[in-house]
Amino acid sequence: MPRFLLKRIAIMPLLLLGVVTIAFVISRLLPANPIASIVGQRNLGNEVIVAAAEKKWGLDQPIIVQYFNYIGNLFTGDLGTSFVTKSPVLSDLADRLPATLELAVVALVIGAVGGILLGVISAARKDRLPDQLSRLFALVGSSLPIFWTGLLFLFVFYAQLGIAPGPGRLSARVIPPEQVTGFYTVDSLLAGNPALFWDAFTHLLLPAFIMGWGLMGTISRLVRASMLDELGADYVRTVRAKGVSEGQLLRHHVLRNSLTPVVTVLGFAFGALLMSAVLVETIFSWNGIGSYAVEATRALDYPAINGVSLLGGAVFLLANLVTDVTYAVVDPRVRLT
Repeated sequence: MPRFLLKRIAIMPLLLLGVVTIAFVISRLLPANPIASIVGQRNLGNEVIVAAAEKKWGLDQPIIVQYFNYIGNLFTGDLGTSFVTKSPVLSDLADRLPATLELAVVALVIGAVGGILLGVISAARKDRLPDQLSRLFALVGSSLPIFWTGLLFLFVFYAQLGIAPGPGRLSARVIPPEQVTGFYTVDSLLAGNPALFWDAFTHLLLPAFIMGWGLMGTISRLVRASMLDELGADYVRTVRAKGVSEGQLLRHHVLRNSLTPVVTVLGFAFGALLMSAVLVETIFSWNGIGSYAVEATRALDYPAINGVSLLGGAVFLLANLVTDVTYAVVDPRVRLT
């Protein structure tokens, strides 16, 4: 295990360098100029202002020089300064990341718990009405586009029925809690404010469900297939012959052995949820990494684009590493090499 971890950690910087390089090259190849987001539309015709801005931000240098300057700054922990916010990208990411993490964690819990429950119901009631309804619900969640589902749910449950709060992390004119973790639900509890916690929690449920619904469908199908395979194993007949009830058999034997493949899905799913939050955050006005990435792309904010790409690459690499290690811990038959 230690040798495996050292090898994986040692290769991560090279992989992240590749991610940053690809993002850097693609952003520079786009047929657009970020100078408009720097000086504003009114000053585009002023050659003096444009030249001064290009010199200040290093855009007057050859691309290869810009690249090596950026890589050199990375080794000092400098991700550059955003063209739009005029703040260090590292600071912007640190401010925005907790909002996305809170959303992704709740979506992961909803997807995992809901998916496992649906999978167990489907396997226990194979080819019956509960199985068919569970599979239909999972199929719909996996098939519908997130942006369409988000808009539909927001229109129905907020605009029409009024049973869900509107976009945003908190209601209008509600003051956020003092930042400790960046999670509004956690920080409101730490501040001893249950009303604020409930407001933050209710705002979190709908976008988190939208994100977790697709994962729920994937996990439910995986659990159902694994449990059906386990139900045909020899040890199941032995356990039944000992007089164990069907409920105990499913909970303590079949389900436990069927959850190993779910570990792999959950690890990759968490990284995917973080990076797929773009649409949900845009629809629900969620001030996280996803909305930050959209703003950076619209303005062709080179430092912000590279920073988001670097963060996304790091998240996927860490999720992959944690998944492999967890898989080996859950299943002793797996050897890490």
